[in-house]
Amino acid sequence: MDDKKNVRKVNEMRKGIFHFHSTYSYDGINTLEKIIKIIKEKKLDFVVLTDHDTIKGSVELQKKAKEQNLNVEIPTAAEYKTDRGDVIALNLKNEITNMRWQEFYKDAKEQNAILILPHPYDGHKQIEELAQAVDVIEVFNSRSSVINNYKSYLLALQYKKPVIWSSDSHIPQTLLNVVLGYEKKGLKFHEALTNGEVAPLFLKKSSASDVFFSQLKKAYVKKNFKLFIYIVYKTLFKRTKEDYLNL
Repeated sequence: MDDKKNVRKVNEMRKGIFHFHSTYSYDGINTLEKIIKIIKEKKLDFVVLTDHDTIKGSVELQKKAKEQNLNVEIPTAAEYKTDRGDVIALNLKNEITNMRWQEFYKDAKEQNAILILPHPYDGHKQIEELAQAVDVIEVFNSRSSVINNYKSYLLALQYKKPVIWSSDSHIPQTLLNVVLGYEKKGLKFHEALTNGEVAPLFLKKSSASDVFFSQLKKAYVKKNFKLFIYIVYKTLFKRTKEDYLNL
C-alpha cells in the first residue's frame, strides 16, 4: 500500500534536470538532439540548460522543443565565468557580456534574472560575498568532491539560501546523474526553486573518467597542450585521491 502511495506521489511531481552543458559549451559533448531524446524518453517537465557564457544553447533547445510540440519548460539560462568565478543566471532576456561582478550582477538583476552559485568551492573568489548576493546556492554537484559539496551545504545554511542539486553534465552518460522534482502546484521551475520546494529525486556522483572526456574537449578546443597534461593529471590521479580521502 505504501509503495502505491509513493508511486502516486512521484507521478504528481514535476521532474527535470538542472545545470548541464551542450555542444554550445566549449567543453560540452551533449547534442541538442540527445537532450530532446532524453526529454521524450523520461517525460521531463523542465530542463535548465546552462551553457558556458552563452544563452544560445537554451534558446535553440526551446525552438527544437516547440517544433516537436513538447510540453516542457526550458528557461533561458547560462553559466557565466565572472571575475569572481562561475555564476548561473536563470530567466534571462538578453545575453550578459560584462564579466566584472558588479556589472554582471547589475545587468542580471535589471533583467529580473535569478542568480545561482554553482559549486562554490571550485574556482571562486570572495565566496562569502557571492553567497550573500545570489538567490540560490548549489549544494551538490556531481563533478565536485564530497568535501566541497558538504562545505557548499554549510554555506547555504549560513546565509539561509534556497538550495539546488546538479549533474553539471557535459557528456550524455551523466545527463541523468541528478534528477529533481517538486509537487505540481502550477508553479514554474524558478518559483519552486526560490520557494525552496525543489528536491532531488536521484543523485549520482560522476566518475573521474566522466569528467575527463569533457575536459579533454576543452583542451582540444583551446589548443592548449599544457592544459591537456594538467587535466590528465588532475582528473585521473589527483581527483581520485581526494575523493578517496573524503569518503
